[in-house]
Amino acid sequence: METESRHRKIRTETAALGKFAVVGILATLTHASVAAVLLETGTLSAFPANICGFLVAFGVSFSGHYFWSFSHLRRNGAVLASMTRFLVIALSGFLLNSVVLALWLELTPWPDLIGLLFSIAIVPAVSFLSARLWAFSHDLAET
Repeated sequence: METESRHRKIRTETAALGKFAVVGILATLTHASVAAVLLETGTLSAFPANICGFLVAFGVSFSGHYFWSFSHLRRNGAVLASMTRFLVIALSGFLLNSVVLALWLELTPWPDLIGLLFSIAIVPAVSFLSARLWAFSHDLAET
């Protein structure tokens, strides 16, 4: 019985990881699309367009994770706490990505594209663990 419970938990967490990846890809595409449209139409310059893209993508990301990726962890009355925590994670991820990329570009002789891919690649792992263990955790009432 305990083995079956462990296997069920592993399947649930593996599914959450896969769903997290799908939502993350959709949010990234949303971010890029919104920013590109705002920039290319001349509505905003690059930096404000990037911020708008990030904000729209945050809505996609939070909704997808709250209602799908981590739906097994949802608790009544916890949406605001989860959203606030996830915003901290998203902003931290955005900052981490920017710092890693800036350091890469400044300190390494390697191609910029590799630095960009590297900076993008490390954020999802940190974001997944933070979202799973903090933003959408069972213990929202404790903090």
